[in-house]
Amino acid sequence: MGKYILNDLKRALTSKISQYYLFGTVILVLLANVAIIAFRIIYGTNEGTFAYNVFEYASWCFLIPYYSCIVLALAAYGKDYIEPDRNGIRVNDGVGNISLSPTKLYISKLIVTALLASVFMVIAFALLYVITALFHISEGAIPWGVIKSFLEKAALSLPLWFAGISFAIMFLFLFEKRWKAFAGFAFITVIIPQLIRIFSLDTFKSDIFRIIRRYTITQSFGLIPYPSYPERSVPLIITLGIAYGVAAAVIGMLCYNRKAK
Repeated sequence: MGKYILNDLKRALTSKISQYYLFGTVILVLLANVAIIAFRIIYGTNEGTFAYNVFEYASWCFLIPYYSCIVLALAAYGKDYIEPDRNGIRVNDGVGNISLSPTKLYISKLIVTALLASVFMVIAFALLYVITALFHISEGAIPWGVIKSFLEKAALSLPLWFAGISFAIMFLFLFEKRWKAFAGFAFITVIIPQLIRIFSLDTFKSDIFRIIRRYTITQSFGLIPYPSYPERSVPLIITLGIAYGVAAAVIGMLCYNRKAK
C-alpha cells in the first residue's frame, strides 16, 4: 500500500491537472502583486501597497485552495471511476499489480490527495515569497514577523483544508460521473454555507442560522485573518476541520464499500 501511494503521488504530480493547477497558482500570485503595484501607482505609497500587505491579503483568500480541493482530488483520483470490488481492486504500485480492498484504496487516495495538497502548499508559499520579493525588491527583505504570521494562519487552516479534501474524495468515490461529483462538492462547500450566511443576516433576523453559521467551514476561514477578533476560536476551528474531515471520510468509505459487488 505504501509503494502504491508513492507511485500514485508521482503520477498525480505529473498529471495535466496538476500542471494546470500550478499554472493557476502562478497567475494568482502574479495578479495579487500586480494589484498591489497598481494600487500604489493610482493612490501613492499609502498603507496597503507594500510587500507585507500581499501576505496579509493572501490569508483572506484561503477559501481559494479550499474550493480547489476537488481539482487536486481529481488529479490524485484519476480520470476514470474506480469500480469497487469486494474481492480486491487491482492497482499498480510501480513494481507490479497488487490488490487493495475498497477501504484501503479509499484511504490511499485520501492520503495521496493530502500529500499532493501539501506539495502545492509549499510550492504556493515559495512562489508567493519569491514573486512578491521581486515585485517589491526596492523595499528590501520581507520582515520575518509578516512571514511568521502568515505561516501561523496557514497552519491553522490545515484542518479546514483537510475537510475540503475529504469532501472532494467522498464525492469522487460516490459518483461515477464527474459532473455529479463536482456538483455535490459545490453544493456542500459553496451553496449550503452561502444559504446559511444569507439567512443569518439581519434582514432575516434568524438566530438559528446565526448559530449554525458559527459552525461552518467558510465562517472559520473568514475569522482566521483576525487573531484579535472576539469570535475567533482556534480550538473550534481545528475541531470543526477535523470533525468534518473525519465524518466525510467515514461516510465516503462506508458508501463505497456498500457499492462493492
